[in-house]
This record gives sequence, C-alpha cells and structure tokens, in this order.
Amino acid sequence: SADAPRVDTGVAATSAATVPTQITKTVAATATPEALAADGTFFQTATLIGKKAARTLNTGTVYLGIGATNDTQALEILPGEVVQITAPPGQKYDLNDWYLDVATAADGVVIIYS
Repeated sequence: SADAPRVDTGVAATSAATVPTQITKTVAATATPEALAADGTFFQTATLIGKKAARTLNTGTVYLGIGATNDTQALEILPGEVVQITAPPGQKYDLNDWYLDVATAADGVVIIYS
C-alpha cells in the first residue's frame, strides 16, 4: 500500500535472473593443465562432473586446482564423480582461475555453473 514503509537496501533492483550454464572442458594433452574457461567466467556455484562429454565418462582421473603448473592440481576427480565448488556468500569465483590436468589425453569435466 501507499502507507507501507520503504526500506533502502542500497542495492539496485534488477530483473536479471541467474541462468545456469553448462560447458565441457577437455584437455588435449597430459602434463599440460588448462584453465576451465576464459577470463571473466564468474560463478557462485559450479558443479563439475568427471566426463569428457555430457554422456561419456572419462577414461582416467582428472585433477583440479588453482595452479597452472603441471602436477599442482590437488583435487582428484574420478570418472563420473561429481564435485561442487561454492564461493562465499555474496562473492563469485572465476573459472579461469581453476586449472584442469588429465592423466589421459582428451579427458575433462562437464561444468554446470551459475
């Protein structure tokens, strides 16, 4: 109603919805970690699945981490395994800061993020 109190949150209203996006990231060669996506690919939550395509499991294990140097990716993702990364409340991470290394060439992850 016209008499209801108005609260100013200091945040501009938006009608934009967060739309989930799905991408597949494969790495062509072993011992060559690659960023998950281009710079500026921000997310609040990302779900990574150990698959080289939406319906194709990896042959081997893949490794995820924040370093671009070979053998520094500490998080092991087995074929078909699901891993979730969530940024702190009110913040976002960039997929470009996360690197994927593979034990078998052409393996990767399917990433669903928003």
